Amino acid sequence: MSNSTERDRWDARYTGRQQNQTLRLIWREAYGEDYPEEAEPNSFVTLSELRRIVRELRVGPGQTFADLGCGDGGLGLWVAREAGAGMIGIDFSPVAVDRAAQRAVALGLADRARFQVGDVQTTGLPDASMDGAMSVDVLLFVPDKAAGMREVARILRPGARFIFTSWDYDLPKLNGVEAPQVPDHWPLLRDAGLIVEAYEEPPDWRPRQRAVYDGILAAQSILVKEAGDVNVRGLIDQALKRPAELPYGRRVLAIVRKT
Repeated sequence: MSNSTERDRWDARYTGRQQNQTLRLIWREAYGEDYPEEAEPNSFVTLSELRRIVRELRVGPGQTFADLGCGDGGLGLWVAREAGAGMIGIDFSPVAVDRAAQRAVALGLADRARFQVGDVQTTGLPDASMDGAMSVDVLLFVPDKAAGMREVARILRPGARFIFTSWDYDLPKLNGVEAPQVPDHWPLLRDAGLIVEAYEEPPDWRPRQRAVYDGILAAQSILVKEAGDVNVRGLIDQALKRPAELPYGRRVLAIVRKT
């Protein structure tokens, strides 16, 4: 799949998500009190995981972190507000970046948050310029994960932390995902010169993810009516195919430090 086709797919997904209130209801029902409603995630992150990211990043006023694969900005802005830090969001989708900038203005955070088009492998950020970095459920889609880890190491200052969530998969390819998968990100982190401080599988992630997919399939006609088939087709296809792949992977939350 070409970069332009992949970008078009994500642009459509972010366009559809803004128009689709039913998606929020599905996630809220699946996650209950652990759903980070205010951040409006386009991911499987929980409120508990977001709070952990804030604690483990160890950034504050006068410091800046990067949100790699920031989407429409909800998660990174939530972390920036809670930590009192500045942020730079990087995303592949121009639609997402535009929405993220609008969200920053609406939240009163435009003075310490900016967003730009890029990707995890080539952020465009200067060497050793970031006091921390986060990435939520994005590495799954990065074509060259080793290059992504090297890029993270390049942009971090010595001692800065990188917190991410993603999935380890024994399957080399997933339905609907062009990027190859890895069974363990740990060696890639080590080879990039990053020190792994924690590498954990969050509790109950499989039943929650299955519940989201079940909800999407049960409400697919409503989702299409709200946002249009082209904008939700990728999500519906994922809900149809991804459950069969869940036994071959594990969701991980990693806390990593640059030496």
